[in-house]
Amino acid sequence: MQQDRGQLGRSVRGRRCVVTGGFGFIGSNMVHRLAGLGATVRVIDALIPSHGGDRRNLEGLDVELCVARIGDDAVADVVADADVIFNLAGQVSHTASMIDPVFDLEINALDHARFLETVRRMSPGARIVHASTRQVYGRVATLPADELTAASPVDVNGVAKLAGEQLHMVYAHAHGIAATSLRLSNVYGPRQRLTSGELGFLPVFIRRALLGETIEIFGDGSQERDCLHVDDVVDALLAATADAAIGRVYNVGNRHAHSLSEIATLLVKAVGSDVPIEYVGWPGDHHRIDIGSFKTDSSRIASELGWISSIDIAVGIKQTVAFYEENPWYLSST
Repeated sequence: MQQDRGQLGRSVRGRRCVVTGGFGFIGSNMVHRLAGLGATVRVIDALIPSHGGDRRNLEGLDVELCVARIGDDAVADVVADADVIFNLAGQVSHTASMIDPVFDLEINALDHARFLETVRRMSPGARIVHASTRQVYGRVATLPADELTAASPVDVNGVAKLAGEQLHMVYAHAHGIAATSLRLSNVYGPRQRLTSGELGFLPVFIRRALLGETIEIFGDGSQERDCLHVDDVVDALLAATADAAIGRVYNVGNRHAHSLSEIATLLVKAVGSDVPIEYVGWPGDHHRIDIGSFKTDSSRIASELGWISSIDIAVGIKQTVAFYEENPWYLSST
């Protein structure tokens, strides 16, 4: 049975929490939830321009801020007395990782190794929940993919994220650090950067729908994804603070998959205007790292931690569109 949000909140209420990547999409939603639950929150974020972090995501919140990469020495004091660390920092663009693979490996692997060493030195008793990605699986022949499915990334981002995930497991099993890693599916919702074409199809579709521009779908639109609302992700991150999750890797995806055509149609309906949908050929830089359809098997986290997705995609898209209509600055590059 799924845990309710009140029960999930008890794990962090009154505790000292650190959120890396806290100015970004998932991170800022995590910070808002933690602040509302009565946690003391510290944020670490490098504010790298192309990564989507924005100070405005946390306006009005009473949190401590540290602008730094997680591998920097400056974060030592931030994590020194932390109870719970939500390690959500990272580079998420698959195409960017192929353009500058070394930088992606630095951000998603080496910085996490440095960060884990800092935690081991400064706060070895802290609880760490790390955000990985379903991209580590690459192209999967048999769906849905569970945690026993072989990891075979098709791009450098997937390789780097898998390395970051495995580093957390090494520190859990070899050094006794209480770490857990979650392989997240395609995430959407409030506070996501919409102005880049390199951060996945969902923010691109949302931006185009809101601006009344043609939604372009590569291929025939039959590819499926199990898209996950960010509120469900925050619930999963909180659920993963349980002792039973230490040293474990979990898939986190929606119970239902939808085709890209269905998702685009839901967006058009949500914005309430006649936005055209066009099917176009695959650009080479995208096609070579495309994974095809993907469906996540999240039964392990359901059975062990009681988490299941709760937000239907039609409801989630409607709520997401309403958020961006009320906050139009997300559609601007400045």
